[in-house]
Amino acid sequence: MDSFPTPAQVNDDLYQATIITPAGTAGGWPGTAGGWAGAAGGWPGARVEPLSGTVRDLAAEDQRRHGRRLARRLRLRAVRTLGNRVRHPDGGERTVAATAQDEAEQRARIAADRAMGSRRHERLPGWLRQVPKLVMVGDLGLLMYFFSGITDVNWAEPLSAELCFAVLLASVMTVLAYGFFSFTGHRLRSYKDHSGAVRAGRFDGFTKLAIAGSVVGISVVAGLMFARMHAEVSYALGPGCGSTALLVALALAAVSVLANLLVIAVHAHDGSDEADRLDRLAAATSRAIAKAHRMQSRAEEHLGE
Repeated sequence: MDSFPTPAQVNDDLYQATIITPAGTAGGWPGTAGGWAGAAGGWPGARVEPLSGTVRDLAAEDQRRHGRRLARRLRLRAVRTLGNRVRHPDGGERTVAATAQDEAEQRARIAADRAMGSRRHERLPGWLRQVPKLVMVGDLGLLMYFFSGITDVNWAEPLSAELCFAVLLASVMTVLAYGFFSFTGHRLRSYKDHSGAVRAGRFDGFTKLAIAGSVVGISVVAGLMFARMHAEVSYALGPGCGSTALLVALALAAVSVLANLLVIAVHAHDGSDEADRLDRLAAATSRAIAKAHRMQSRAEEHLGE
Protein backbone atom coordinates (compact mmCIF):
# COMPACT_ATOMS: atom_id res chain seq x y z
CA MET A 1 0.00 0.00 0.00
CA ASP A 2 1.18 3.54 -0.76
CA SER A 3 2.36 5.60 2.19
CA PHE A 4 0.55 8.89 3.01
CA PRO A 5 1.85 12.09 4.57
CA THR A 6 1.37 12.46 8.24
CA PRO A 7 -0.78 15.31 9.67
CA ALA A 8 2.36 17.03 10.90
CA GLN A 9 3.78 17.04 7.35
CA VAL A 10 0.53 18.44 5.95
CA ASN A 11 0.43 21.21 8.53
CA ASP A 12 4.04 22.07 7.84
CA ASP A 13 3.37 22.26 4.11
CA LEU A 14 0.38 24.54 4.64
CA TYR A 15 2.40 26.74 6.99
CA GLN A 16 5.02 27.22 4.23
CA ALA A 17 2.32 28.82 1.99
CA THR A 18 1.99 25.90 -0.46
CA ILE A 19 -0.91 24.21 -2.17
CA ILE A 20 -1.37 20.46 -2.63
CA THR A 21 -2.52 19.26 -6.05
CA PRO A 22 -2.68 15.74 -7.39
CA ALA A 23 0.07 14.70 -9.72
CA GLY A 24 -0.68 14.02 -13.36
CA THR A 25 -3.91 16.02 -13.54
CA ALA A 26 -4.82 19.34 -15.03
CA GLY A 27 -6.88 20.48 -12.09
CA GLY A 28 -9.34 17.72 -11.24
CA TRP A 29 -9.29 14.58 -9.16
CA PRO A 30 -8.51 11.35 -11.04
CA GLY A 31 -10.43 8.13 -10.87
CA THR A 32 -13.87 8.99 -9.56
CA ALA A 33 -16.23 11.94 -9.45
CA GLY A 34 -16.58 12.16 -5.70
CA GLY A 35 -13.80 10.21 -4.05
CA TRP A 36 -10.07 9.86 -3.82
CA ALA A 37 -8.25 7.72 -6.36
CA GLY A 38 -6.67 4.52 -5.20
CA ALA A 39 -7.55 4.80 -1.53
CA ALA A 40 -10.35 5.77 0.77
CA GLY A 41 -8.46 8.21 2.98
CA GLY A 42 -5.27 9.30 1.26
CA TRP A 43 -3.84 11.40 -1.52
CA PRO A 44 -1.78 9.09 -3.69
CA GLY A 45 0.81 10.62 -5.95
CA ALA A 46 0.31 14.18 -4.63
CA ARG A 47 3.12 16.73 -4.96
CA VAL A 48 3.68 20.17 -3.34
CA GLU A 49 4.12 23.37 -5.43
CA PRO A 50 5.02 26.76 -3.83
CA LEU A 51 3.12 29.97 -4.68
CA SER A 52 5.96 32.39 -4.05
CA GLY A 53 5.81 33.75 -7.60
CA THR A 54 2.13 34.69 -7.43
CA VAL A 55 1.81 36.06 -3.87
CA ARG A 56 0.83 39.79 -3.87
CA ASP A 57 2.00 42.15 -1.13
CA LEU A 58 -1.24 44.07 -0.66
CA ALA A 59 0.17 46.23 2.12
CA ALA A 60 3.05 47.42 -0.08
CA GLU A 61 0.70 48.12 -2.98
CA ASP A 62 -1.58 50.16 -0.75
CA GLN A 63 1.40 52.11 0.58
CA ARG A 64 2.56 52.89 -2.96
CA ARG A 65 -0.92 54.08 -3.94
CA HIS A 66 -1.05 56.28 -0.85
CA GLY A 67 2.40 57.72 -1.69
CA ARG A 68 1.30 58.54 -5.25
CA ARG A 69 -1.80 60.33 -3.94
CA LEU A 70 0.27 62.39 -1.51
CA ALA A 71 2.82 63.23 -4.21
CA ARG A 72 0.05 64.39 -6.54
CA ARG A 73 -1.43 66.64 -3.84
CA LEU A 74 1.97 68.12 -2.99
CA ARG A 75 2.70 68.88 -6.64
CA LEU A 76 -0.67 70.59 -7.05
CA ARG A 77 -0.01 72.68 -3.93
CA ALA A 78 3.41 73.65 -5.30
CA VAL A 79 1.83 74.79 -8.56
CA ARG A 80 -0.81 76.80 -6.69
CA THR A 81 1.94 78.41 -4.58
CA LEU A 82 3.68 79.64 -7.72
CA GLY A 83 0.35 81.09 -8.83
CA ASN A 84 -0.08 83.22 -5.71
CA ARG A 85 0.23 86.97 -6.09
CA VAL A 86 3.03 88.91 -4.36
CA ARG A 87 3.98 92.57 -4.21
CA HIS A 88 6.14 93.44 -7.21
CA PRO A 89 9.14 95.75 -6.68
CA ASP A 90 8.06 97.85 -9.67
CA GLY A 91 4.64 98.40 -8.09
CA GLY A 92 1.40 96.47 -7.89
CA GLU A 93 1.19 92.69 -7.67
CA ARG A 94 2.13 89.78 -9.92
CA THR A 95 2.16 86.03 -9.55
CA VAL A 96 5.20 84.34 -8.04
CA ALA A 97 5.97 82.64 -11.37
CA ALA A 98 5.76 85.93 -13.32
CA THR A 99 7.93 87.75 -10.77
CA ALA A 100 10.47 84.94 -10.91
CA GLN A 101 10.48 85.31 -14.71
CA ASP A 102 11.19 89.04 -14.32
CA GLU A 103 14.07 88.13 -12.02
CA ALA A 104 15.51 85.72 -14.59
CA GLU A 105 15.26 88.34 -17.35
CA GLN A 106 16.93 90.99 -15.17
CA ARG A 107 19.71 88.56 -14.27
CA ALA A 108 20.24 87.76 -17.94
CA ARG A 109 20.60 91.46 -18.83
CA ILE A 110 23.16 91.99 -16.07
CA ALA A 111 25.07 88.88 -17.16
CA ALA A 112 25.10 90.16 -20.76
CA ASP A 113 26.59 93.50 -19.63
CA ARG A 114 29.27 91.72 -17.61
CA ALA A 115 30.09 89.46 -20.53
CA MET A 116 30.81 92.61 -22.56
CA GLY A 117 33.24 93.86 -19.91
CA SER A 118 30.94 96.23 -18.00
CA ARG A 119 31.85 96.98 -14.37
CA ARG A 120 28.73 99.02 -13.65
CA HIS A 121 26.97 96.23 -11.73
CA GLU A 122 29.89 95.18 -9.52
CA ARG A 123 29.13 95.03 -5.80
CA LEU A 124 31.42 96.18 -3.02
CA PRO A 125 32.78 93.69 -0.45
CA GLY A 126 30.27 92.68 2.19
CA TRP A 127 32.17 94.24 5.10
CA LEU A 128 32.41 97.57 3.28
CA ARG A 129 28.68 97.59 2.61
CA GLN A 130 28.09 97.44 6.37
CA VAL A 131 30.15 100.57 7.07
CA PRO A 132 27.24 103.05 6.61
CA LYS A 133 25.29 101.27 9.34
CA LEU A 134 28.27 101.48 11.69
CA VAL A 135 28.62 105.18 10.90
CA MET A 136 24.96 105.72 11.71
CA VAL A 137 25.30 103.96 15.07
CA GLY A 138 28.45 105.94 15.90
CA ASP A 139 26.83 109.26 14.98
CA LEU A 140 23.79 108.39 17.08
CA GLY A 141 25.91 107.62 20.13
CA LEU A 142 28.00 110.79 19.85
CA LEU A 143 25.03 113.04 19.22
CA MET A 144 23.11 111.52 22.11
CA TYR A 145 26.07 112.16 24.41
CA PHE A 146 26.44 115.73 23.19
CA PHE A 147 22.73 116.52 23.44
CA SER A 148 22.54 114.96 26.90
CA GLY A 149 25.11 117.54 28.01
CA ILE A 150 23.16 120.34 26.40
CA THR A 151 19.87 119.27 28.02
CA ASP A 152 21.69 118.78 31.36
CA VAL A 153 20.83 115.12 31.96
CA ASN A 154 21.46 114.00 35.54
CA TRP A 155 23.26 110.65 35.06
CA ALA A 156 22.67 109.78 38.73
CA GLU A 157 18.98 109.59 37.79
CA PRO A 158 19.06 109.25 33.99
CA LEU A 159 15.38 108.39 33.48
CA SER A 160 14.06 111.89 32.98
CA ALA A 161 12.46 114.20 30.48
CA GLU A 162 15.88 115.67 29.68
CA LEU A 163 17.21 112.28 28.58
CA CYS A 164 14.13 111.62 26.45
CA PHE A 165 14.59 114.99 24.77
CA ALA A 166 18.28 114.29 24.12
CA VAL A 167 17.51 110.87 22.63
CA LEU A 168 14.78 112.39 20.45
CA LEU A 169 17.08 115.11 19.11
CA ALA A 170 19.92 112.68 18.41
CA SER A 171 17.64 110.15 16.72
CA VAL A 172 15.93 112.69 14.47
CA MET A 173 19.21 114.27 13.43
CA THR A 174 20.88 110.90 12.77
CA VAL A 175 18.02 109.42 10.77
CA LEU A 176 17.53 112.51 8.64
CA ALA A 177 21.24 112.88 7.94
CA TYR A 178 21.77 109.19 7.16
CA GLY A 179 18.68 109.04 4.98
CA PHE A 180 19.69 112.10 2.98
CA PHE A 181 23.27 110.87 2.52
CA SER A 182 21.99 107.49 1.33
CA PHE A 183 19.59 109.17 -1.07
CA THR A 184 22.40 111.26 -2.52
CA GLY A 185 24.52 108.16 -2.99
CA HIS A 186 21.72 106.40 -4.86
CA ARG A 187 21.25 109.43 -7.11
CA LEU A 188 24.97 109.37 -7.93
CA ARG A 189 24.84 105.62 -8.61
CA SER A 190 22.38 106.15 -11.44
CA TYR A 191 25.14 108.04 -13.31
CA LYS A 192 27.67 105.21 -13.26
CA ASP A 193 29.03 104.21 -16.65
CA HIS A 194 30.32 100.81 -17.73
CA SER A 195 33.77 101.55 -16.31
CA GLY A 196 32.24 101.78 -12.83
CA ALA A 197 32.92 105.51 -12.43
CA VAL A 198 30.34 108.20 -11.67
CA ARG A 199 30.33 110.82 -14.43
CA ALA A 200 29.80 114.24 -12.85
CA GLY A 201 29.24 116.09 -16.10
CA ARG A 202 25.79 114.53 -16.64
CA PHE A 203 24.16 115.40 -13.30
CA ASP A 204 20.67 116.81 -13.48
CA GLY A 205 19.44 119.67 -11.33
CA PHE A 206 17.86 117.48 -8.67
CA THR A 207 21.08 115.48 -8.19
CA LYS A 208 23.09 118.69 -7.87
CA LEU A 209 20.60 119.91 -5.26
CA ALA A 210 21.00 116.63 -3.32
CA ILE A 211 24.79 117.02 -3.40
CA ALA A 212 24.54 120.58 -2.10
CA GLY A 213 22.22 119.46 0.69
CA SER A 214 24.63 116.71 1.67
CA VAL A 215 27.51 119.19 1.85
CA VAL A 216 25.45 121.39 4.17
CA GLY A 217 24.46 118.40 6.32
CA ILE A 218 28.02 117.14 6.62
CA SER A 219 29.21 120.61 7.57
CA VAL A 220 26.54 121.03 10.24
CA VAL A 221 27.28 117.65 11.83
CA ALA A 222 31.04 118.29 11.74
CA GLY A 223 30.59 121.76 13.24
CA LEU A 224 28.48 120.35 16.05
CA MET A 225 31.10 117.68 16.73
CA PHE A 226 33.86 120.28 16.76
CA ALA A 227 32.09 122.71 19.08
CA ARG A 228 30.95 120.12 21.57
CA MET A 229 34.26 118.24 21.71
CA HIS A 230 36.20 121.49 22.09
CA ALA A 231 34.01 122.41 25.05
CA GLU A 232 34.37 118.95 26.62
CA VAL A 233 38.17 118.91 26.34
CA SER A 234 38.49 122.51 27.58
CA TYR A 235 36.33 121.73 30.59
CA ALA A 236 38.25 118.52 31.35
CA LEU A 237 41.79 119.91 30.96
CA GLY A 238 41.24 123.46 32.09
CA PRO A 239 41.89 126.83 30.50
CA GLY A 240 45.51 126.08 29.54
CA CYS A 241 44.71 123.43 26.94
CA GLY A 242 43.94 125.66 23.99
CA SER A 243 45.89 123.81 21.29
CA THR A 244 45.02 120.36 22.63
CA ALA A 245 41.32 121.07 22.70
CA LEU A 246 41.53 122.53 19.20
CA LEU A 247 43.37 119.54 17.75
CA VAL A 248 41.05 116.98 19.36
CA ALA A 249 38.00 118.85 18.17
CA LEU A 250 39.40 119.19 14.65
CA ALA A 251 40.25 115.50 14.54
CA LEU A 252 36.72 114.50 15.52
CA ALA A 253 35.22 116.91 12.98
CA ALA A 254 37.47 115.53 10.22
CA VAL A 255 36.54 111.94 11.09
CA SER A 256 32.88 112.90 11.00
CA VAL A 257 33.29 114.45 7.53
CA LEU A 258 35.14 111.39 6.20
CA ALA A 259 32.63 108.96 7.69
CA ASN A 260 29.63 110.73 6.15
CA LEU A 261 31.39 111.05 2.79
CA LEU A 262 32.03 107.31 2.98
CA VAL A 263 28.31 106.71 3.47
CA ILE A 264 27.59 108.54 0.21
CA ALA A 265 30.46 106.83 -1.63
CA VAL A 266 29.43 103.32 -0.58
CA HIS A 267 25.86 103.82 -1.77
CA ALA A 268 27.11 105.39 -5.01
CA HIS A 269 29.51 102.57 -5.94
CA ASP A 270 27.72 99.50 -4.60
CA GLY A 271 26.23 97.83 -7.68
CA SER A 272 23.68 99.56 -9.86
CA ASP A 273 19.97 100.30 -10.05
CA GLU A 274 19.55 97.09 -12.05
CA ALA A 275 21.42 95.02 -9.45
CA ASP A 276 19.30 96.57 -6.71
CA ARG A 277 16.14 95.69 -8.65
CA LEU A 278 17.39 92.12 -9.00
CA ASP A 279 17.81 91.86 -5.22
CA ARG A 280 14.27 93.16 -4.64
CA LEU A 281 12.79 90.75 -7.21
CA ALA A 282 14.56 87.82 -5.56
CA ALA A 283 13.38 88.91 -2.11
CA ALA A 284 9.77 89.15 -3.31
CA THR A 285 9.67 85.48 -4.41
CA SER A 286 12.23 83.76 -2.20
CA ARG A 287 9.82 82.48 0.47
CA ALA A 288 7.17 81.25 -1.97
CA ILE A 289 9.70 79.51 -4.23
CA ALA A 290 11.42 77.88 -1.25
CA LYS A 291 8.03 76.58 -0.06
CA ALA A 292 7.24 75.17 -3.53
CA HIS A 293 10.64 73.46 -3.67
CA ARG A 294 10.08 71.86 -0.28
CA MET A 295 6.73 70.46 -1.39
CA GLN A 296 8.27 69.17 -4.63
CA SER A 297 11.03 67.43 -2.65
CA ARG A 298 8.46 65.81 -0.36
CA ALA A 299 6.53 64.61 -3.41
CA GLU A 300 9.65 62.97 -4.82
CA GLU A 301 10.29 61.29 -1.46
CA HIS A 302 6.77 59.83 -1.43
CA LEU A 303 7.21 58.51 -4.98
CA GLY A 304 10.49 56.86 -3.99
CA GLU A 305 9.00 55.00 -1.03
